[in-house]
Amino acid sequence: MALIGKIRKNSWLLIVVIGLALAAFVIMDMTGQGGPGGQQMTLVEVDGEKVDWTEFQRAERILYSGSDVDIFSRRNYLYNYFVDRTIIHEEADENGLAVPREELIDLQFGNNLSAIIQQRFADPNTGAVDRTQLNNIRQSIDQGTLTPQIRELWAYQEKEIVTERLTDKLVNLVAQGLYTPTWMVESTNQDQSIRTDFTFVQVSYDQVPDADVEVTESDLRSYLSEHQHEYEQEEENRTVDFVSYDVLPTAEDTAMHLADIQNMIEEFRITENDTLFVETNLGTFDPAYVKRAAVSPTVADSVFSLPLGSVVGPYIENGSYRAVKVIDRMTVADSVHARHILRRATSLEEYQAAMRTADSLVDLLNNGEAIFDSLALKFNQGSMSVTVNGGDLGTVALNGFVKPFNDLVFYNAEKGKAYSVVTEFGVHVVEVLDWIYETNEEGAQVAYLDVPIIPSEETQNNMYDDLLDIVSSTRTLEELRTLVSNDPLVNMQTSAPVKENDFTIAALGTGQTSRDIIKWAFLPSSEVGDVSPEVYIYQHPELYYNNRYVIAGLSKILEAGPSSLEDVRATIEGLVKNQKKADVLVEELKGQDDLNRVAEIYATKVNFLTDFISNLGEEPNVASSAQKTPLNEVSQPIKGERGVYLIKPFNRTDPNEPNVATLRQSFTSQMANQAKAGVMQSLRSNADIEDSRSMFY
Repeated sequence: MALIGKIRKNSWLLIVVIGLALAAFVIMDMTGQGGPGGQQMTLVEVDGEKVDWTEFQRAERILYSGSDVDIFSRRNYLYNYFVDRTIIHEEADENGLAVPREELIDLQFGNNLSAIIQQRFADPNTGAVDRTQLNNIRQSIDQGTLTPQIRELWAYQEKEIVTERLTDKLVNLVAQGLYTPTWMVESTNQDQSIRTDFTFVQVSYDQVPDADVEVTESDLRSYLSEHQHEYEQEEENRTVDFVSYDVLPTAEDTAMHLADIQNMIEEFRITENDTLFVETNLGTFDPAYVKRAAVSPTVADSVFSLPLGSVVGPYIENGSYRAVKVIDRMTVADSVHARHILRRATSLEEYQAAMRTADSLVDLLNNGEAIFDSLALKFNQGSMSVTVNGGDLGTVALNGFVKPFNDLVFYNAEKGKAYSVVTEFGVHVVEVLDWIYETNEEGAQVAYLDVPIIPSEETQNNMYDDLLDIVSSTRTLEELRTLVSNDPLVNMQTSAPVKENDFTIAALGTGQTSRDIIKWAFLPSSEVGDVSPEVYIYQHPELYYNNRYVIAGLSKILEAGPSSLEDVRATIEGLVKNQKKADVLVEELKGQDDLNRVAEIYATKVNFLTDFISNLGEEPNVASSAQKTPLNEVSQPIKGERGVYLIKPFNRTDPNEPNVATLRQSFTSQMANQAKAGVMQSLRSNADIEDSRSMFY
């Protein structure tokens, strides 16, 4: 029996459980325990300075209100910002660095604009900073007329700019101390200027059967000892084993959806307001005319032959039942010759002003009181090259404009008549000069009804209840594995190692549910072999039904510090096996001096490369040998990442004579450009950071 049914039959037990939970919550709140609900509100503490959860939330609201940026991505950015801000201000104080008010104003409005300003106030069309918008904001600041929302945003943005500027100053302090010695300049110049052309043969490790090599425990331990630094864990990682159950529609669900669309089709056929009908019934209508290639082959013949007003369907496409109504057909031009006058706009007030101007210009043109090119020279705010040509855009192919503009000039405009149209760039005054027809291909204007074939709520609930029963009776991973092994429709998967504050499980994606699984895995009470008491619910990102349920268990804890052999066995076993195979191939290839003969023996080919072996991937041993092997001689066998190589250099240039002063400046400049990341990484690694994010999100 499903768990829901058990609860209904034992409602007294539910009341007792809820009562105990409420009592525990009250006691926890009184004692200040239990994370965010108690007195603990510190998100992170950096060198003794606390970042409060409330402050963090306020910053998130100010910077991302109304934004569609993924919540975990933006919180990750904000966390790093708060940590870096604390570190930077501490270091700046110790080094006597500051950002005076005059410098801050210059960074916001002057000739030395902050990168933050340059990014947030860039014109989307040109990429240049919108100085008009900046000047309007500065004027509003001076007059005290900023809206509360903008005032709050600007005050917070100033803190960001100060932090950014202090970071630059600290990095510049480090960069000023960088120096490239002469020997390094000469060595680097030689490495970079010598050019070697060579032929080579790659003998893949696959040429040696796995059965011909033996990897022992001693081999694995020896390899790990030599490469331990590569497998250091900076912080604890954990892996999760999980079973994912797709929620699929039943035959009854499918029949129900078919009946739904069939019931709508007759009304769809006779309705006089197609736009309203499809909007009411979650269909789609695009006023553009689509060519045959854009229509499903299942119904294309019908769409382009049946009388206007016909409805075709239902048919299945992309997991939905569909019906399509033929609204209109016309021969679609391949390109159009048009001209326009653009009035730029970004805010509601600017769009309203642009509409008033555009409407006035349209009236003047259609009443014969003005000439288009003269108005374009005076009013166009678009490209200067278009302005000087009287607004002429030339001949543009179908779909070469943004959609509202494209739909007007290709499908709805009359030649020689002025229109206004709103786009993401502003408001346009538009006139079509001519259409060009080459293919004379017909297009159809169509409306669609869509009924997704998805599991009903009953189907979703039934599966959820069944899985709750499994979870309630399966408390260990071993039990879960046994259960899964008897079900051919599902299989157990293992996640890549995750950290405590991660929010992505590769096979399951990013989002709150993945975050919840990770949070459970890192609970102090979670032990290896445990199965979570919760069935995790993933929703379809567009249709918002439960499309996947997941049962998860904690399979491994990878402690911070050096990795054990068991932790990395699966990773290094193949690498050690390749080392063994390399030894076999090196013995076989010793003394070989005919690359063609080697290629014939191993069923491969002789390759030619000039200077850099880019299509081999990262093969540093081969690149090094290419410079050292004498010309026209075959090298000794070279162990590489993907196989063993023999190379034969046939041409090598001499190194350039170095201009030490110029190269020193160039190399030092390159190091300075890399300094910011290095400085911040060093400061973070030396800071005392107590991260409590997992208590809050």
